[in-house]
Amino acid sequence: MLIGLGLGPGDPELLTLKAVRILEESDKVFVPGKLALDLVLPYTDAEILDFPMTHDKATLDRTIDHNADVVSATAMHKLVAFGLIGDPNFFSTFTRLKKRIREKYPHLVIETVPGISSITAFASRTDADIDRSFVVSDGSPIATKIVLKARTPKKIRDGLIEEGYTNFIFAEKLFSDEEQVTDEIPDKGDYFSILCAGKGDAEERRITPETVYFVGAGPGDPKLLTLRGKELLKKADLVIYTGSLVDRKVAANSAGEVINSHGLTLDQLTDLMVGAIRDRKTVVRLHTGDPSLYGAICEQIAALKSHNINVEIIPGVSSVFAASAALQTQLTLSGITETLIITRPAGETLEADSIRELSKHGATMAIFLGVNKIAKIMGDVEYPPETPVAVVYRASWQDERIIRGTVADIAEKVEAAGIERSAMILIGDAVHPKSFRRSHLYGSQ
Repeated sequence: MLIGLGLGPGDPELLTLKAVRILEESDKVFVPGKLALDLVLPYTDAEILDFPMTHDKATLDRTIDHNADVVSATAMHKLVAFGLIGDPNFFSTFTRLKKRIREKYPHLVIETVPGISSITAFASRTDADIDRSFVVSDGSPIATKIVLKARTPKKIRDGLIEEGYTNFIFAEKLFSDEEQVTDEIPDKGDYFSILCAGKGDAEERRITPETVYFVGAGPGDPKLLTLRGKELLKKADLVIYTGSLVDRKVAANSAGEVINSHGLTLDQLTDLMVGAIRDRKTVVRLHTGDPSLYGAICEQIAALKSHNINVEIIPGVSSVFAASAALQTQLTLSGITETLIITRPAGETLEADSIRELSKHGATMAIFLGVNKIAKIMGDVEYPPETPVAVVYRASWQDERIIRGTVADIAEKVEAAGIERSAMILIGDAVHPKSFRRSHLYGSQ
């Protein structure tokens, strides 16, 4: 067990009784510097861990990583205290250390014991009578707001949501027999109530070990992976991806175990993910493009939820939009069509399709999983024969190819090119527009 221990602002007489007891009971004590060491030595020996004062991210990451290993090696089996000046939960070295330890050693129990912070010490020393709201900042963007005396916590929360806050914790009568701490925000609180609100951006959003993350890998180019997707991959202990569809370089963002799902049944996939979750591992299921388009995720989600496992879906760039980018056009275009239809032809997992009926709308049509049936598709659609068609093979990949033609001749061109899979079919005048109306955003022509 690890305890982050607040030692107060520096005066030995401002240590709490609880801090002294924990120092005396701990099997090992670490401190980040000499000032903290001087406060600890009357009660126990301690080891100084080096935390260099630098803004170099690589150096900081290496240091935090090393110290996390050192502290955890003992704390996994014994009681360890990490004593530091002030309070461990406010602008402290322990906050960063705790975050890294939870990433690497999720089974380790971590608690904090408050100390008198520099904020309250400053108020005492300067005779600052603070009886209205105030802001404490280190110059970074404000990401947390704490509301004292939160008598109407749900109403307060609703107002904070409009300010961009997303994560909320309610507490009442802390450290008393009637203490309550919950993320279910009640309608009413008393005089001793506190509401804490946090802004959960992509960098700081909590990653929970009880969740499987379905991440959209994008259309192919590893640089089209989202920042959130990359963050999750870096933290993942297990990544399952489809090797024939997802570039191995995307999965390689993870230092964890990477498994190609080719040939695995749904039951086998589920067993892999459930087993990893039971071991408190972070699991990423990596899907090509965007998981919501022909991703076959609902079956997996249902299987995971039957084991009471949560899911979160992180969208990705779909191949249909990568194909449009390759063609340097837009799929909805004023004066041509305001509609995009996304569909696929019948096949092993679809008994009958609606391509003929859908083509009657005259909209832009994007057809997935159909290039090997392109002759039949062109025979079924009811676009005029001269309607532009483009087939984009492996959009955004290094070997991307574009075949242009019309409804009348595209099948022959694609067959001659030998393209039978991994291609998007786009049909409609927006594919190769000859004329269009200028958007109202830029005024009339």
